[in-house]
Amino acid sequence: MKVIISHENLDFDGLASMVACSKLHPDARLFFSGKLNDYVKQFFNLYKNSLSINHANQVDLDEIEELIIVDVSTPNRIGKFKELVDKNIKITIFDHHIQGDNVIDCENKIIKPYGACTTILVQEIISKEISLTSFEATLLAIGIYADTNCLTFNGTIDKDAEAVAFLLSQGANIQIVSQYVQASLEYEQNQLLNELLMKCQEINIKGNEVVIAVSTYDHFIGGLGSIAHRIMDIKRCDGVFLIVKMDKNCYVVGRSGSDNLNIPYILTPFNGGGHERAASATVKEADPLDLKNQLIESLKERVNPQLTAGEMMSHPVKTVYEHMKIQEVNKIMLRYGHTGMPVLEGDQMIGIISRTDVDKAIIHGLGHAPVKGFMTKNVKTINPSTTLKEMNLLLTRNNIGRLPVVEDNQLIGIVTRTDVLKIMYGAGSPYWYKETYEKSLKSYNFKKELAQLPMDIHTMFQQVGQLGDTMGNDVFIVGGFVRDFLLGEENQDLDFVVEGDGIAFAQALNEIIQGRLTIHEKFGTATIQLPDKRTLDVVTARREYYEYPAAMPQVEKSSIWSDLFRRDFTINAMAIQLNKSKFGQLIDYFGGIQDLEDKNIRVLYNLSFVEDPTRIFRAIRFSTRLNFNIEDETKTFIHEAIKDGMLDRLSAERLREEILNTILEKNIQENILSLDRFKVLEIIHPKLQASQANVEKLQTLKETINYFRTYESRPDEIEVVLIVLMHLLSDLNEHDLVESLNKLIANKGNYSKIKETLENRKIIYEQLKQEDLNSYDLYQLLNQFSLESIIYYYNDCDHSYVKHYLLFYVLKLKEIHVEISGEDLIKLGIKPGPIFRIVLERVLEEKVKGNIYRREEEIQFAQQLYRSLKGEKNA
Repeated sequence: MKVIISHENLDFDGLASMVACSKLHPDARLFFSGKLNDYVKQFFNLYKNSLSINHANQVDLDEIEELIIVDVSTPNRIGKFKELVDKNIKITIFDHHIQGDNVIDCENKIIKPYGACTTILVQEIISKEISLTSFEATLLAIGIYADTNCLTFNGTIDKDAEAVAFLLSQGANIQIVSQYVQASLEYEQNQLLNELLMKCQEINIKGNEVVIAVSTYDHFIGGLGSIAHRIMDIKRCDGVFLIVKMDKNCYVVGRSGSDNLNIPYILTPFNGGGHERAASATVKEADPLDLKNQLIESLKERVNPQLTAGEMMSHPVKTVYEHMKIQEVNKIMLRYGHTGMPVLEGDQMIGIISRTDVDKAIIHGLGHAPVKGFMTKNVKTINPSTTLKEMNLLLTRNNIGRLPVVEDNQLIGIVTRTDVLKIMYGAGSPYWYKETYEKSLKSYNFKKELAQLPMDIHTMFQQVGQLGDTMGNDVFIVGGFVRDFLLGEENQDLDFVVEGDGIAFAQALNEIIQGRLTIHEKFGTATIQLPDKRTLDVVTARREYYEYPAAMPQVEKSSIWSDLFRRDFTINAMAIQLNKSKFGQLIDYFGGIQDLEDKNIRVLYNLSFVEDPTRIFRAIRFSTRLNFNIEDETKTFIHEAIKDGMLDRLSAERLREEILNTILEKNIQENILSLDRFKVLEIIHPKLQASQANVEKLQTLKETINYFRTYESRPDEIEVVLIVLMHLLSDLNEHDLVESLNKLIANKGNYSKIKETLENRKIIYEQLKQEDLNSYDLYQLLNQFSLESIIYYYNDCDHSYVKHYLLFYVLKLKEIHVEISGEDLIKLGIKPGPIFRIVLERVLEEKVKGNIYRREEEIQFAQQLYRSLKGEKNA
């Protein structure tokens, strides 16, 4: 027997998941593993005739051969079915909760971080094109809405909304959904809510405001989670914990409004489970006051402290001195992208100068004046222990933009208003500011996964880490390798970053691995070529700044943070530490792993495309290569950079290289559409655009090229970029075509191939539409064109005769050539002159027509032809 179950005290997500799973496994029977919460019980009692679900006491465990578990993955929450976990039966789990230590060990686990477990199963239903009844769609929608608070909880993702949209298309009744999701409290629940409000105790745990309430009832009352939500709304606190003894069991429910309170983690002593911000536990035969004391101890141990200035400040601080001139300060601000800087007298801070102050001074012709005359002197400062809430109050009450961090009268860091806002709200910002400094966020270690790499790479990583320990350097593998490693893709490009002297490190490493070392002193980098031809790059951790837009970067030594911050996108700005004590530790200051999960291409800072416009092309290439989206704000930065003429600052050669590289990336038509959407094609020529007809042709190009490769003797020599450009430029007139080619093509041969192919297109099509075209006429018509031109014509034209003749030419005629030469003709007694051309052309014609095949036949025909021509002349 195949059985589907969920957790005890079943909620709507569990019930909906069971029903959804039964659509995928129609041969399975459904069983409750324990109690139903009140709202689910009301729903089930009303619709029990439509729901074929039995209670656990109605099944013999010995008859079960396969068990499917939904919305739970721990054995302690599935009632009597726990006995099956250690038996030799097939077990499958569908769940969306955080995985703790006590997880059922089975081969088939589908665990996805969706807002609701129902979503996972609905996505499966969509992929298998299974239809639902209106009732089923309604129940499944209730499950998703109930577990995501109508798609408003933090854990909600786009897949949840997609699932709801599908369910609505299947006839989900939104009025019924609303009835159960937004159900009002019943009389007893209101009584319990009021009692718990009276008993609320507010405590401060490491800067987090937490409310705890304890009560006792002689019978069970459902809806404790909804009551906790209401108390949190009323108290406006960071978290709520309710401990209520009902009959013989104690029910512990937690709700959180802060990332600092991970509810399942806090409820670990009670074997609790759930989401990061909503979880519960059931403890049998316990004293609620004892549980309260245990809970407080757990909170002290497991709650993350409020973020402080010492954790989030930028340091070291770039400063200026009181005697410096305004124009000098202006250059420094431009170099480092700062909008305000502390002003020092000696080593003491005496003021703050802002970007606005500097701009105004320059406008009034005071660039030569010392900065001291324009700085703000009454500076609000903070210390390293100042909390995030306190910083926010200082910034808003005093309408200031930055807070210097001072300890022992020394400036040690700075926190800006942007830092605070992005940590607190993060809307439309690189939320990585939060991950940059907040040590309380989830830490990732991939030590076990690194051990699964090929032995030579894993061994090398260990050697690099051990050398770093010996030399006192932190060392990291960075960039594309880390990105592809997290995506499960192979990448042999190994880039190491060393916090210290990268060249000295590379020299020491090369002594171990015995490669060929090349040093680039100017940039603090080195490469080591291994005997197997692989190349390792070793880089000194550095920061880059740009003197002006599109300039080459200037380099300074710095930290791993600065080294990663100089990179293009968050997904390429991650590192894995290799030192022994932290081997496998992911360094992700900028939210790269989240962007990998969300499939986003996100730029690190606003002026990135201004400083290096080639990143525009890299954004497009990564987007299509990885099938990722370019994040909305990043799109805006691209549009602004192009509108401001940043691409015009690139050299013609660099622009050409980037465009052609982008065109040739995976999914050619999408790359070209992206270039068109960002108006890059207009930079080549104002009339150049990706027309719908040409894009449709490009969609079939890969298949056409592969088709011709099967018949071509040198398939690797096909220059795909030429065919793509032929399609892209095909709508331009002769003058516009020449102007575009001048910008796109430097090679004269390729320039001519494209130009002649497009200029002769109409003539070729007209000739090839003839029904009685003989093979030699066909040969003469097409032999002047490259294989790329032939493939272009075949892919571009839909006429059957044209396609037939083009393919026939490649299959039968293209490789035909005359084997004899002028030397052979001389041996035949033919004197050099115009007769040579006549004879060789006639030999070729006969060979193309299939009248002769071998070299001997060519010689024989040439001899006979010469005699004939000589006879005609003598006659």
